Amino acid sequence: MIIDALSIPENTIIEKDICIVGGGAAGITIARELRNQPYEVCILESGGFDFEQATQSLYDGANAGISYFPLGEARARYLGGSTNLWGGWSRPFDEVDFEKRSWVPYSGWPVTRSELLPYYHRAQQACHLGPYAYDVSSWEETLKQLQCDRLPLNEAQVETCIWQVIPPTHLRFGEAYRTELEQAKNVSTYLHANVLEIETNDTAQAVTRLQVASLDGKKFWVKAKVFILAVGGIENPRLLLLANKVQRCGLGNQHDLVGRFFMEHPLLKSGKVQFSQPAGLYTQKVIQAGELYMGAGFNLPQAVQEREQLLNFSTRLLPVRDEGLEAFQRLRHRIPQTKTPEAFPKIVQGHRYRNNTSIVNDLGKVVTHLDSVVAKIYTKLLKSNAVQQPQGYNTLMIGEQAPNPDSRVTLSPERDKLGLNRVKLDWRLNSLDKYTMLRSQQLVAQELERSGVGQLQIELTNDDASWQSLTSSYHHMGTTRMSSSPKQGVVDENCRIHGMGNLYVAGSSVFPTGGHSNPTLTIVALSIRLADRVKAQMSSANAIGAMVGSGL
Repeated sequence: MIIDALSIPENTIIEKDICIVGGGAAGITIARELRNQPYEVCILESGGFDFEQATQSLYDGANAGISYFPLGEARARYLGGSTNLWGGWSRPFDEVDFEKRSWVPYSGWPVTRSELLPYYHRAQQACHLGPYAYDVSSWEETLKQLQCDRLPLNEAQVETCIWQVIPPTHLRFGEAYRTELEQAKNVSTYLHANVLEIETNDTAQAVTRLQVASLDGKKFWVKAKVFILAVGGIENPRLLLLANKVQRCGLGNQHDLVGRFFMEHPLLKSGKVQFSQPAGLYTQKVIQAGELYMGAGFNLPQAVQEREQLLNFSTRLLPVRDEGLEAFQRLRHRIPQTKTPEAFPKIVQGHRYRNNTSIVNDLGKVVTHLDSVVAKIYTKLLKSNAVQQPQGYNTLMIGEQAPNPDSRVTLSPERDKLGLNRVKLDWRLNSLDKYTMLRSQQLVAQELERSGVGQLQIELTNDDASWQSLTSSYHHMGTTRMSSSPKQGVVDENCRIHGMGNLYVAGSSVFPTGGHSNPTLTIVALSIRLADRVKAQMSSANAIGAMVGSGL
C-alpha cells in the first residue's frame, strides 16, 4: 500500500513493527525482503513518485573541501532514491576490499567477503542481473561469439575487469517495484514523509518513535519496535547528528565518528590509448548478450596492489571526442530550452560530470575547431549513416579512496524548509589517493606496451594542473562505518548502532572502505543480510512474547 502523507491528519500516531526511513535501493530492498511476513512494515519516503524541486532542495548544503558537485544534485529525493540517477553498473567488492591492509590506515571490515557471498548471490537475483560471474574467463565463450575477445595481457600484472549492468526494466527501483509496494499487504509506503526527529528513551539506548512532517507543515509520529535508517551516506549521519536531545553529540556519536570517513570514488579522465588490434570488449560502452548487459575495463590484481602499496583501482575507456564538438554540446546545454530542464546533470556511462569550463573557453574551442563542428552538424542534418571512428580512447580512472577521518559530513547552522540544520561536506583526499591514480595508470601503460596491444599516452603528472579534471561518482560511503568496536565505528557487524537495541543503518554509509566497484550491489547484499537479521530479531521477540503471554 502506498499512502501520500499529505493526506494524514495532524498529530496522527502510526504504529508499526518495523519502520524504514528512505525509499532508495537499501530501503526498498529491505521492504521487499520483509513482504508477506507476520508483522507490519512502513517506509517513510521524503519525496513522491517524481522529482519535485521543493523536496529536492532539502538536500542543499555547503561544500568546504575539494571542489564537489552541489549537494542538491548529489542524490535524488523521491521514490527509488538515487537509482533514479544511476547507470546500473554492478560488481561485488573484491576480496582485498574487506581485508585489513597494512598500508591503508583504518582498513578492514568486521565481516569477510565469504560471509557476504550468499547475500551477493541473492542481490544478483534481486537486481535482475545475470549469473553471479565476474571472472572474465566465465564469459570467454559468450564474448568470443560477440567478437569481443579479451586482450592477451599478463593477468598477473593487469586484469580484465567485468561489470554487469542492471537492465533498463529494473534500473529505477521506484518504478520497477512500485506495483509490489502497492500490493504488499504488510508494507505501507508513505510519500512526502520527512523525518524531523528521532526520539529515544531516557538513556538513548532505544528509539521510541519518529517525528515526521510533510512540507505543508503537518506533523505526525511513527512508533515501531525496530527502526532502520536508509537515506544515504550524507543523510544517515545528518539524522543521527540531529538526534541530540538526550545524547548531546548525537546518536552513535560517543566517539565523534558519525559523519567522519566520508569516501567517494574519485574519477579522473587523463591519458589516451591507441590499440594495435581489435579491443571491442573494452571500447564498447555496453556489451549486450541476449538479455544480459556487460562492461569491461582494466584493474590491478591484489598481489600488485600489495607490492606497490596501492589502493584498489580500475579504468574504463571512453572514445576521444573532438574538443570543438564537446564545447559545442556544452554551449547547447547552457542555452535555456523550451522543454522542462533536466533535474540532474547528464549521466555518462553511469557517472555524472560537472561542466567546469567557461562560456568564453567553449566559444574559443568551437571557433578553433569550426570545420569539424560544421561537418558534424551537416552530417546530422542529412541524417547520414556514416560512422565516425573515434581517435583513440580516453582512460577514465576510478580510484578507491583511503578512509580519512578528516573527510567528513557535519551540520551547518543554515536550516532547511523543515527547520533542520543543513549539512556541510568537507571532502578530502590524501597522498595515497593521488599516488594510486598515478602509479596505477603507469602500470597499465607498461602492460599494454609490453603485450604489444596498444600504447597509453599518460597525461597525468604530479603537477596539480593535470588533476583539474578530477571529479567523483556520487558514491557516498563511510560516514557511519561498520566496526567491531564503538571506538572504531558507528554500527556493529550487523549494522546496528553501537549501544542501541533497535536502531539500524543500511546503505553505503556503513562501508569501512570503498574499493573501486560501484557500491549498489554491495548495498543490496548488505540490505538483504540486514533484513534477515531483523526477521530473526522479530521472531525471537515474538517467541518471548508468546512465552510471557502463556505464563511459561
